[in-house]
Amino acid sequence: MNTTYNYVDGVCGSGKTYTAIRKIAERVNAGESVIYATETVKLLNQTMEGLKGLDIPCDLVVADEKVSWRKSYQSVASEIVSAIEYSDEEPSVILCTTKSLIVAASNIPDDRRLSLYIDEGFEVAGHGEINCTTEGEPQGLAYLLGLTKEKPDNFVDENQASSDERLKLIKQAIANDVIDVTPQISPSKLQWIASLDLKAFASKFSDITLLAACHEDTIQFHAISASGCKQICLDWGLANSHTTDGMVYVFWVYENAEWRTTKIRNIADREMNSIRIAFELEHWSENYLSVKGMGGAGKPMSVKSHGFNHLSESPHLIDLHAQMPYPILSQFYKENYKLSDSQIRTACYHYDRYQAALRTSLRKSTVANPSTEDNYYCFGDKSTAMYFISKLAKSVTVEAYKLKVDLECDTSERKTPKHKVSNSKAQEAARSRDRKKFKELSPNMPRIEEALNSTRDWRVENPGKRVTKDIYMEKVEEFGE
Repeated sequence: MNTTYNYVDGVCGSGKTYTAIRKIAERVNAGESVIYATETVKLLNQTMEGLKGLDIPCDLVVADEKVSWRKSYQSVASEIVSAIEYSDEEPSVILCTTKSLIVAASNIPDDRRLSLYIDEGFEVAGHGEINCTTEGEPQGLAYLLGLTKEKPDNFVDENQASSDERLKLIKQAIANDVIDVTPQISPSKLQWIASLDLKAFASKFSDITLLAACHEDTIQFHAISASGCKQICLDWGLANSHTTDGMVYVFWVYENAEWRTTKIRNIADREMNSIRIAFELEHWSENYLSVKGMGGAGKPMSVKSHGFNHLSESPHLIDLHAQMPYPILSQFYKENYKLSDSQIRTACYHYDRYQAALRTSLRKSTVANPSTEDNYYCFGDKSTAMYFISKLAKSVTVEAYKLKVDLECDTSERKTPKHKVSNSKAQEAARSRDRKKFKELSPNMPRIEEALNSTRDWRVENPGKRVTKDIYMEKVEEFGE
């Protein structure tokens, strides 16, 4: 039984996918069928083009865009299993998303173990939750799902709860033999962690090769280590640092605090605009990438920037994204993967910010053909900037210092605001209703986003209670000036 994960040593943009395509082609030409999985269909298509350029037969198994993902997961998983079962008829490459492959894994026949390449990593643990409105409902849902043997006395409507649409995700996780579900039950919500059984998953394949830059900094590295599986570093002769003959300018907003995690309140639009202007003044250009388009400026790119290589013409990036794992997920990392707070911060924040930064022109600079263009980067805090700088070759000339902008920051009380506007579909719906109500009460309300966040937090602190007109008016008075 396979319990080993191979991983490739090479930084972002060093050619891991390009090299993997050649190695996969060699295996297919030698009579093997291989599975290639990654996060996005965009990356799958890019890889398929490279394989077809080498005349390698490919079978792309992804969901129809017209079908909802919940409905398509199981059908796509069945197609993946079928493709694996019949892969001995003609050597080929089966391309699919990592999420679909994990759903399919428990049904892969034991006698059809193929080689697997996973590009850009994969999610080893995820968080889900159901917000409840009645006492005993979280415990009752957990009981109906078989997550606990304790049934609350006041929970009687079993048929209605068992058909609840909100349960689809957790039911899917429970039904998957390579997924472990850990519940956490509170008076107001049912939360859970769905984690991949890494030994069981590895056993479904003859060998696994992970293509992830700086793999040892990722959550998956720590998870695999904690699982007892072996990890082997493969030396493909790829670059392990970034080089350029141009200058690299790196700025940060906070000198002695983590970006947004110690602020008393969320960043206001005027503060975001101040940061944007200060960054533009440093490199005298409005032509830069902006993660999520924060601040309403720059060319927007996604948080998970894999597949955004077409943006690599830009030499400038401002990255003020701040999402960190839910507290329940961070606690799971600590207890099960033995991660420290610092390691979680690196794996879940610094690493992703580094990945986003290397979608710029710096990724195209090599030792053989170094760029002479200057690059400019702005991050939320100094520790993130230093992590990024650590990935540059020592020969690179770097200028790094705090951006010339000051924000109020609470470094003593360690207050932690919410990083996401909405944590669930229910919160999204409530926010939409709140926005409509505020527009009715104050059509030109200048600080409506702050009012919406405050109302959201009130609901969290007062579960089961209704937001009355008086509460709305209080918010209008507080945030309407």
